[in-house]
Amino acid sequence: MYRSENLVYLEALVSRLQADDEEFTSYQEAYYRVQAGVAGELKMQRTLADYHFIGPHKIFYNFECINEKGFSHQIDALIITTRFLLVVEVKQISGTLFYKSAFHEFARQTEEGVLENFPNPFDQAYRHQLFLSHLLSSWRIQLPVLYIVVNANIRTKLDSSLNGSPIIHLSGLPKFLKKLYQNYGETKLDLVKLENKLSAISCRLPVRRKIDRYRIRNGVLCKKCDFQHVMYYHHGLWICPHCGVKSKEAIFLALHHYRVLIGDRITNRELREFVGIDCKAVTSKLLKRLNFEQFGKGRGVYYLIPEDVLDQQNG
Repeated sequence: MYRSENLVYLEALVSRLQADDEEFTSYQEAYYRVQAGVAGELKMQRTLADYHFIGPHKIFYNFECINEKGFSHQIDALIITTRFLLVVEVKQISGTLFYKSAFHEFARQTEEGVLENFPNPFDQAYRHQLFLSHLLSSWRIQLPVLYIVVNANIRTKLDSSLNGSPIIHLSGLPKFLKKLYQNYGETKLDLVKLENKLSAISCRLPVRRKIDRYRIRNGVLCKKCDFQHVMYYHHGLWICPHCGVKSKEAIFLALHHYRVLIGDRITNRELREFVGIDCKAVTSKLLKRLNFEQFGKGRGVYYLIPEDVLDQQNG
């Protein structure tokens, strides 16, 4: 499944951020929220995979792009048919959901009775609808653009204040699509042409904010110990002093973290400092085995950590 830059960044950050960092808890909570969202999106994908669409269709999952004014759009699912285009906003919020339409206020009450406000998903989806309607118009494509908010948490209760609002439980999505097919007739849409145009403007959205280098922990961290302990290097193996696990491949996850949090370029000295190897010659041998692309000459030599560095651990 596609993983957004934000998810990849938060996943690396919560593994590397100092536990006593003043923002650790907020980043950890953000990571859990994104994880929950991904779980909801996976449920939706399974539901749509089982649905029998009428005629040709295309689904863009996690569609990301920048509009003409420089603002970003991240759409959980974009369903394109020859009758309509549907924006799907997926939520995995637990508890009981409430809505005050006059104030555009969206809230949930937890099982403990705590009332919390959330960003309004209807306004989020409506913003995407306006953007896509304008985009299709500029391309001279006539196609109804609609939206629906889907809650993928089976335990969530929808309060009566949501009556009439464009929100359903995931189980109701197939029937909702059936109604759309009944309400909207065929158009002369060239589906492949629209698919190509949307693919051309899609892009991976960058992380909005990065933290200072000094806040990130160094070391090859032991995954078995939930990244709490730094492993040491001995005769080609990374060894955890706490649990005793030995690994040749732990370096790859550490370098993935470095690439995501710090940058994709690394020198011999920077690698020594990051993974805790004192000897330059040992680090040179390690870099040779990693076989990263090398640039520069003399003291200006650096190595490029590939985007797929994690895949190399199984190579």
